[in-house]
Amino acid sequence: MGFIGGKRVRAMALLLVLASSAGALSACAYTFDEAAPPPATSRPAPPPPPTADPALAEKQASNEVQLDRILGPRPFDLVLGGSGGIGGDGHRTSLPGIPHGRYKVTSACVGITDASLLLAQPDRRGGSATYELALKCGTTSTMTVNLEAGQVFAHLVPMTTEPGAAVAGFWMVPAP
Repeated sequence: MGFIGGKRVRAMALLLVLASSAGALSACAYTFDEAAPPPATSRPAPPPPPTADPALAEKQASNEVQLDRILGPRPFDLVLGGSGGIGGDGHRTSLPGIPHGRYKVTSACVGITDASLLLAQPDRRGGSATYELALKCGTTSTMTVNLEAGQVFAHLVPMTTEPGAAVAGFWMVPAP
């Protein structure tokens, strides 16, 4: 019996030590006399965007008006289309999904002599499907393409290094 009682005494003593320790720890309070440092910024603010040359912007606006006249009104059955400046690396647009079918593509450019419209459908079985339409600026060019269901990318690019405010655009509609 003394052995069992000895276990009880030790267990009670351990319980008392733990209880008194918990009470002592709960009475502790932490205070911070120092002010928290201000949050650090991860990087400096970006520089302001470059200012556009007013004469160049005016010429591009004039070219866009001429492009709209050459392409004509927006088709009612438009599937994909876009237009914009093609300086630098060109103008891009895409559509996440189109139905399988034949499409008529009409494109034009203004402000340079030559440009190109590239249509691509990546990740096709057997590789990407790519179509290219060469553009003589100032007139429309057309082509018919067979596209699979899925994503399609369009990229209008200048085919010359002529400086200026060149613009290009295109319409893609279901082919008859």
